Amino acid sequence: MLAAGYLLKHIVPPPGWLGAGSRHIDGICSVADCVNDNVVDVQEAWQHNSFGVANSPQVLRSLAAKAGVDTSGAKLFYYSAFDQELESDGWEFDAASWRPRSAVRSAGVEDAVEVPTAWDALSLLGYDVVVFGDYLEHSPLSCNSVADELQVNEHCLFGSLEAAVAAINAGSFGGGCEEGTYTVFGVYLVS
Repeated sequence: MLAAGYLLKHIVPPPGWLGAGSRHIDGICSVADCVNDNVVDVQEAWQHNSFGVANSPQVLRSLAAKAGVDTSGAKLFYYSAFDQELESDGWEFDAASWRPRSAVRSAGVEDAVEVPTAWDALSLLGYDVVVFGDYLEHSPLSCNSVADELQVNEHCLFGSLEAAVAAINAGSFGGGCEEGTYTVFGVYLVS
């Protein structure tokens, strides 16, 4: 896994469109902002790195202060990224087509991720499948209700990297889910 960066987000209850198969989900901790919005939009500010997130917590704090955004109740998340990706039209997935990860085309800054030094201050919540186009676009477990059909934890995330990759390989995100480049992010809550 590669050091990817940070986002400042609120953990939100599951949206109404997630069905009965998702009743055990306490809060959405997805990477993309389809369901649980980013408190500050690093992509809109052109402060996102090649992973689509901020290089450091300081970038997020600075953007929030500059915009006068209330960050109370927001949580700081750190992300790691799988070093492989898979292109899909959202219908078909070819498990033999994984390739080395490529940079987000719209990256506004160079990668200079501040890697956490106190790993005991991080809590691994799980693994999210994310879809990229020109930027970090979707977390289909929550935004496309794929979590209704798959085994996810209380954070609407997979319990392991292997489970996330296996779901992609099996075509679990097919049927017109999202077109783009699929990969997996490790999702950590910073305490």
